[in-house]
Amino acid sequence: QSIKRALVNSAKTIRIPAYMVELLSKWRRASAKLSEELNRTPTAEDIAREMGIPRKKLRIVKKAIALYNASPQAEQDDSGLSLGDIVPDERTRGPEDELINSDNLIHVFRLLEEMEPREATILKMRFGLDDSEPRTLKEIGESLGLTRERVRQIESEALRKLYRSLSGEA
Repeated sequence: QSIKRALVNSAKTIRIPAYMVELLSKWRRASAKLSEELNRTPTAEDIAREMGIPRKKLRIVKKAIALYNASPQAEQDDSGLSLGDIVPDERTRGPEDELINSDNLIHVFRLLEEMEPREATILKMRFGLDDSEPRTLKEIGESLGLTRERVRQIESEALRKLYRSLSGEA
């Protein structure tokens, strides 16, 4: 999976840190409270003052709110379901995908055997395919007597070759 992740440039969802989600929740509560007290929609500055947020951090909080509100999980329709509930998660795999994935892994190991030994060794070390933890460029470089940059170059070229082979371009 590690190699496949490196080969496939997939879109990543934006994860909002837990502390920021908590801050957004407090922001909503403060906004509701101030709406009642002021009989109007409070400004961002009003809410920040109520929460004790410094002016310097207000810009960051505003960006987080905009990001959170743009999130598919945040928008709900009349049924109470959000877009995130309705749209299937592309990251979950069915049994047929797992079978294809295991076939790809077997294919990757075959390709590693056919590769230049140094390239195969670097990929195995980098992604932990040698039954150990994945290693850093520095650790691999020290082990093989190469610089980190050279290890990165070899890794990049080896991944390119693997990608071409897996996508049928070779």
